[in-house]
Amino acid sequence: MPWCCARGAATPLLNEPGRPVPDPFGPMLIQPNPTALVITAGTGEGVFVERLKHQGWHVTIAPPHQAEPLCAQLRPHLVLLDNRLPDIVQMAKQLHQLASTLDDTFFVVISEKPISEKRRRSLSHADILHNVLWMSRDTSLVEWISRLSTRLRVVPALFAVLDEADQAVEVIDDARVVLYVNRAYENVTGCLRGEVVGQPESDMRRKSLPRPREEDRRRSSDWKCIRVPSSSCSNQYVYVKRRSLDGGIYRDVSLKSIRSQAMMEAPISEVISMLREAAGRCEGESAQLVKDAVKVLSSHELYLPNMQKIRDGDQRMAAQYYDGLVRLHHPSRQRKRSVVDAYKDKRGFHGERRRVSADVKNALENDHLWNFDILQLERITEHHALSQLGMKIFERWKVGEVLQCPEDILTRWLNTIELHYHAGNAYHNATHAADVLQATSYFLDQPSVADLVVDTHAVAALLAAAVHDLDHPGRGNAYLINTRQSLAILYNDQSVLENHHVALAFQLTLQQNSNVNIFGALSRDEFSTMRSAMVEMVLATDIRRHFEYVAKFNQMNLVDVADEQRDANSMIVCNMLVKCADISNPCREWGLCQKWAFRIVEEYFEQTREEKEKGLPLTMEFFDRESCNVPITQCGFVDMFVREAFTCWSEFAHLPHLLKQLETNYDAWKQQQPNWTPANNIGLLS
Repeated sequence: MPWCCARGAATPLLNEPGRPVPDPFGPMLIQPNPTALVITAGTGEGVFVERLKHQGWHVTIAPPHQAEPLCAQLRPHLVLLDNRLPDIVQMAKQLHQLASTLDDTFFVVISEKPISEKRRRSLSHADILHNVLWMSRDTSLVEWISRLSTRLRVVPALFAVLDEADQAVEVIDDARVVLYVNRAYENVTGCLRGEVVGQPESDMRRKSLPRPREEDRRRSSDWKCIRVPSSSCSNQYVYVKRRSLDGGIYRDVSLKSIRSQAMMEAPISEVISMLREAAGRCEGESAQLVKDAVKVLSSHELYLPNMQKIRDGDQRMAAQYYDGLVRLHHPSRQRKRSVVDAYKDKRGFHGERRRVSADVKNALENDHLWNFDILQLERITEHHALSQLGMKIFERWKVGEVLQCPEDILTRWLNTIELHYHAGNAYHNATHAADVLQATSYFLDQPSVADLVVDTHAVAALLAAAVHDLDHPGRGNAYLINTRQSLAILYNDQSVLENHHVALAFQLTLQQNSNVNIFGALSRDEFSTMRSAMVEMVLATDIRRHFEYVAKFNQMNLVDVADEQRDANSMIVCNMLVKCADISNPCREWGLCQKWAFRIVEEYFEQTREEKEKGLPLTMEFFDRESCNVPITQCGFVDMFVREAFTCWSEFAHLPHLLKQLETNYDAWKQQQPNWTPANNIGLLS
């Protein structure tokens, strides 16, 4: 690269001839014997060259035709070009073309007398900006350049080591702006380099996961701050995390959600965080034991026995008891295909075979985009958005092929499901199911998601989205429990509605003489696998278990996993996917976000009114039409549930625009809070 150097002598950097000044940058050879290459047709003798040799430089004198090979071989710190050479400008340009090997080499013209301004301008076109005299004794500038060049040559090796180091490293300048972070830093904090470099430093970001209060006194020792010794006017500081655990094995919550994490981190996450911290302070066998404990606690099922140990030992009876009484569902092993493998050509067909009106076809045109307007489809289809959108999405994802189900049965099934949603509900109706189905399809289409999801789970997720609120009465679980509804009694107050939604879906599908049995062609094992996945995904939408599923997702093991773990990971991803699709309205464009918010608020208003009339405990007393500030409730829902879940999910699925839209909508709600009055609560749906 060209060097633009200030004129005038620099401060000498030598204590004694041939002895470099001690370097303040640690135990590295910053000042080895520098090399110089003199390109001349003469002898190369002169005071300046002799002075370099006296200072410990290794000087090579060569004719012009050897310039290029010697430059490539020696990679000299300094190239001296004799001003008497007739083609010096062309030669300099050719040497500069070796930029990959000479980007830290200083090019200088050496002459018998000061060069003219015209000559200087012509040389500048070849990026030669300095001139010395053969008889000069002042080598201070080239000494400084060689010292800087040597340091630059060490930098790539240092950064290569830093990127492979287990300890997290952050470099900032005196303006507290982040200049560099290594890969371990990304793993420890959950922040990508692109999100951090160039941004102001963040103590919260470096603290990573929050800790209990008794840990506060030790926080200062977690990161060591090192002031970099420098003679420049800009200071630098390095933060190094002491013995940080390799975070590549586990997914940490992204630090964009730290504010919400601090409010509601699950106990299991706190335990795992403390164990990771402990592992960072241990050595040898103890550290490995702690890491193994973290791995066990991060598993999908904490309370089931280790079946591998049972099957490896002489415990065949125990294994049979487990299969018969605990495991229940144990399909034969079959090769699992990822969504990527199973649906490589899914975009090749867009459902032209189905007969739909031009208006419906136009409304469905952008169903694969996040800004798809489901409410417009609701209007055009006269509240048949689920059946119309469902068939198009099922065709794209080849649901009929996976289920070996004819199109007419799949169509009748969708119509039956749609019929059993309550059209009178403001929010929990078939249009909401269609909205969740569209979001589920959109999420499955993301490469980072598709790589981990197996094909049967993808189909199960689409079906689960379609039925996830089936026969919802427009009242929540707490209301059903407090009024002692038959469903609450039937399901023992545990995920009452969620159990009912998926149970009814299978009852309708499997009823005798059914012409809507989409599972009719599946084998027993295939049906059991599909049913088990659908049940789990629908139960995952229970908001009471929200934090449990988010914690499981964050602790998912993604490195060197066995086949069973891949299957478990696929389910963890799909549970999180359907859950996020269910609460995705705050991430939609503002018009849709606001309309969906008014719909759910209207349902809550009616539930609160009934609870007050019947003298029941108020489930959410702030949803009183006479006093509610709707924008505050929406910000509260984002703070409590949406931001953390979508921070994790958007980072995993590489969908940053969802978070951006979420925060845009959040700000819009915040702006409405001061001016919102109870009068605004009348006629929300109009």
